[in-house]
Amino acid sequence: MDNHDREVELPGWERVKRLRISEYLDQTKITALKVPQDFCKTKAFLIIAVCSSLNHFAHRKAIRETWGNTKVFNYEEFHKLHGHLDGNYLPILPERLKLYADYLSVLPNSLIANIRIVFIVGRSSKGNRQKDDRLSRESNHYNDIIQENFIDSYHNLTLKSVMALKHISQSCAETTAFFLKCDDDTFVNVPNLLHFLLGGTIPLYKDTVGYHYRTNYKVKSPWNRMNSSREVMYGNKFCNMYADNNVRSPWYMPKYMFEGKRYPSYLSGSGYLLSIDVVQRLYKEALTTSLVHLEDVFVTGICAQRAGIQRRLHPLFNYVHGKSKCIFKGTITMHPMYGNTMLEAWNFVSNYSIKCPSPAKNTIKYQLIMKSHC
Repeated sequence: MDNHDREVELPGWERVKRLRISEYLDQTKITALKVPQDFCKTKAFLIIAVCSSLNHFAHRKAIRETWGNTKVFNYEEFHKLHGHLDGNYLPILPERLKLYADYLSVLPNSLIANIRIVFIVGRSSKGNRQKDDRLSRESNHYNDIIQENFIDSYHNLTLKSVMALKHISQSCAETTAFFLKCDDDTFVNVPNLLHFLLGGTIPLYKDTVGYHYRTNYKVKSPWNRMNSSREVMYGNKFCNMYADNNVRSPWYMPKYMFEGKRYPSYLSGSGYLLSIDVVQRLYKEALTTSLVHLEDVFVTGICAQRAGIQRRLHPLFNYVHGKSKCIFKGTITMHPMYGNTMLEAWNFVSNYSIKCPSPAKNTIKYQLIMKSHC
């Protein structure tokens, strides 16, 4: 009995199924069941696409009421978060303010970036009138749902993410500068993200030192500023990861789907940042690439490698959070958020009277991760 005979087939993606994205996605037609009205008709500096499970009504509600309320939680809040550490971070770059002037509202004492958040969902496997009606009410009320015509399941996350790339590529290429993909159990510190996109740096906190590597954080010159408008691809980077052949693992990878032993370097799907040109290139590459059900491996690993796009590590896009709530003030994304932790994190971050401490300067080099990162 050879390895293929012993191999367990992946539910929903059995060996006989075709593994080309183009078999399930018609790029020439509008296939969505729901799309926000006037989607991308106006300029947005940043679009955040939250891949959400169809049933996660509470998750979407929590995001809208916390970090996803970007009219409130916008760039103006950055100084409220970090002003007590003024001098320990670099300000935004004037040339980037000029470059993205059409996406920003700049007043004498404030700056607001235009941001759009959408939730990407699939459909139920069986007709569920009650659930469909509830989603329709949610979509009509918030105008932020993209629903595509595929079964919403864990093994279909690649379809969900590529569908997001399709909508952004086809509708937003002329009106959007940057794209963030995240999950609905990810906390996004929007002011920190905007500060980074505009060329500023995030101050180092006592509780975030341990996220940085010595290879990407130099004590005498600690900051890497964003100065690119194209070829931007940042997140928490995984390197030399072996394909998991444990059939009991949620990350099980059958060999008929991926034959190699190791995946290309890829970014955690919990939150990664792309410039709009990279969105278009990844989408184009996905259409002719054999499907792998792990969306971050497929999109940010295999497709990015084929497209010749460099995946860049930024340790403040984090996929495992510690116990200290100050971490939420000093990072860009944090994952996973279970139960009421989204609200708890929000209540802490939005309490600007709490001043999280910076590390003692003479201890920084000892707290940085010594092992070099790829």
